[in-house]
Amino acid sequence: MNKLPIFFLIMSLCSCAQSSQKVVKTTSEATLSNIILDTLWSQKVVKTDAEWKKVLTAEQYYIAREHGTERPFTSIHNDNHDTGIFYCVACQNPLFNSEAKFNSGTGWPSFYTPLSTKSLGSTKDNSYGSERTEVHCQRCDAHLGHVFDDGPKPTGLRYCIDGIGLVFQKAKAEGLQSQSNAVATFAGGCFWCEEAIFESIKGVSEVVSGYSGGKEKVPTYESVGGGYTGHAEAFEVYYDASKISYADLVRVYFASIDPTRVNGQGPDNGAQYRSIAFYRSETEKKSIDDYISTLTKSGNYSKKIAVEVTAYTFFVKAEDYHQNYVQLHPESGYVQGESLPRKKRTLAQVKDLLK
Repeated sequence: MNKLPIFFLIMSLCSCAQSSQKVVKTTSEATLSNIILDTLWSQKVVKTDAEWKKVLTAEQYYIAREHGTERPFTSIHNDNHDTGIFYCVACQNPLFNSEAKFNSGTGWPSFYTPLSTKSLGSTKDNSYGSERTEVHCQRCDAHLGHVFDDGPKPTGLRYCIDGIGLVFQKAKAEGLQSQSNAVATFAGGCFWCEEAIFESIKGVSEVVSGYSGGKEKVPTYESVGGGYTGHAEAFEVYYDASKISYADLVRVYFASIDPTRVNGQGPDNGAQYRSIAFYRSETEKKSIDDYISTLTKSGNYSKKIAVEVTAYTFFVKAEDYHQNYVQLHPESGYVQGESLPRKKRTLAQVKDLLK
């Protein structure tokens, strides 16, 4: 094991000191333009140590495969203020949107939320006598850094990342969102119903049922349903922003629910079925707030809009048997009595957005 200098060790543990280290550009810090943004990958990237050494530089291998830490203030990504996407240096898994990047003053590139639910994994790190949460690339398990709970709003998290573990792709002139699939997260009662609705919307490539809104990192259907986790049944929509806007997805979402209903939709009652519109940026929050204002002014509702507008923190995919439930179980009494009628009512209101 490589022994780290005392200064380096202290810096890696506290992640908050200042330094005047000279920035050194490396091959992992080049601005790229030919990576495909893929948030729908299904297979992990697995290589032997010998194979990783062939495709990574010595410093990249040290960070990604040996769980090393770069010196603070040495990565060009620390002061990178361009618009684009940060990818894993080892497998090009998309990790962070530049909109989530902020200046933490620690000397390491810092972000308040990952790009998608397929970006990062986490494990407990008890090295050097303290317990931290290590984050790694979910696709290839490359070590990236650590996450702390002293970040800015809306998540309060700080993903402290080694710049050597990143590659950056600058957004095209027509805008970042038009390059690939984006992701939106909502909760609105039964996730089976919502998944079936949004899979019928143009520009949507995939809808994933899961749990969000609470703090439990390993929720189950039983624990969420029992009200033990703070989570609600939620769903994530992967979509092509060049074909449909986030604002249009918000319109579909509100059409699919009774927005005045507190803690429930249809026959489902309880906080686990509450309605939540999660936002990843101030732009998304404005889209939600503007639509709520429009509904309020419409005079169509005698009660106050009860949808929670909440900053996105994390989403946990539900058990496999919940995915595509309406499609796979059309004979189900619940599907026949609730999911399909709800889908029909919703789609009738958004005919211009159907596939």
